[in-house]
Amino acid sequence: MKKKMFVLAGMIASSLFLTACGSKEYLKDIKAEKYVTLGNYMGLEAAVQKVEVPEGAVESYIEENFLAPKAETAPVTGRPVQEGDVVNIDFAGYQDGVAFDGGTGTSDLTIGSGQFIDGFEDGLIGANVGDQLSLDLTFPDPYTRNPELSGAPVVFEVTVNSISERKMPALTDKLVEELSAEGYNVGSCQTAAELEDWVYDLYDQSAKSTYDNQVETVLADAVMGSSTFEELPEEMVLRYTKSIEENMNIRAASMGMTLSQYMQLYQGLDEAGYRAVFDEQGMLMTKKYVMYQAIADREGLAPTQDEISEEISALMTIYGYSSEEELAKSVDMESFKEDLMRKKVVAFLTENANIQETAAIVD
Repeated sequence: MKKKMFVLAGMIASSLFLTACGSKEYLKDIKAEKYVTLGNYMGLEAAVQKVEVPEGAVESYIEENFLAPKAETAPVTGRPVQEGDVVNIDFAGYQDGVAFDGGTGTSDLTIGSGQFIDGFEDGLIGANVGDQLSLDLTFPDPYTRNPELSGAPVVFEVTVNSISERKMPALTDKLVEELSAEGYNVGSCQTAAELEDWVYDLYDQSAKSTYDNQVETVLADAVMGSSTFEELPEEMVLRYTKSIEENMNIRAASMGMTLSQYMQLYQGLDEAGYRAVFDEQGMLMTKKYVMYQAIADREGLAPTQDEISEEISALMTIYGYSSEEELAKSVDMESFKEDLMRKKVVAFLTENANIQETAAIVD
């Protein structure tokens, strides 16, 4: 019956009317002002914290990503285990006096790496070569690698076979050249100074992104707080909800987890709980984009074709696509255009707001 009604409408209406009566999955398919009555969005007052590059962050990044892989180990004698040492150990784990699966072996363990459960590495600090230790520990809860051990008290019997310390190389122009030749991501850097500047820029860009996100959140919340919304298109809400779930799936996969494992570990939510959160966030995201579209329509902020083409060219360069058609196979171009609209609206709101910066935070 519904399909017949659409066919009838197509016989008597213009193409614009057909669009309005069809799918309302994208902002282009609706008239935003029918779904939101905008509140005030000019001259907004906002307090936002400054964001600065953390002190020592550049040095830590370079050490972890470029120097540590090049470090050499040298045997240590005459002193006990310290933080940062590499110890060779034999270990066996017991639960209620019975060895559990995966709890026995030999390992080169860097103290402070977090490779073993809490308390294990700290328990080795101060030990000497040849020492035999009993470590009374408790597995975290949940413990995704072996759920049967979640929260379980255990005992690890450990023998310290040797102690070594890692010697970091100095950051030199020659080392940067070697790193580049070996495929390390050092950008286009050829000298140590260039690498330090490049890493700083990475942190600076992250700090600016964090600051911009704060500004957008504060301004968007202010506009939404004074706006009223009608019932939103179900297809659109579903699309935004799915995009949130897809992003969380990517995060989980990057850590070798399923979505359920990730949400349980980091959010403490079962499937019903995290799906309720996704639904709530999807609705909020839909409201925000409809609101942005209404402002864009009123203020003439729709992305121009030149702006769209420029952004598309930038994406093709960044991700190595040879054509726009190839890019379109991987990117939802309508969502891409919506996000470009969002950026223009947020820039407009920011330009017309009174933003006060408060004490800096560390990104």
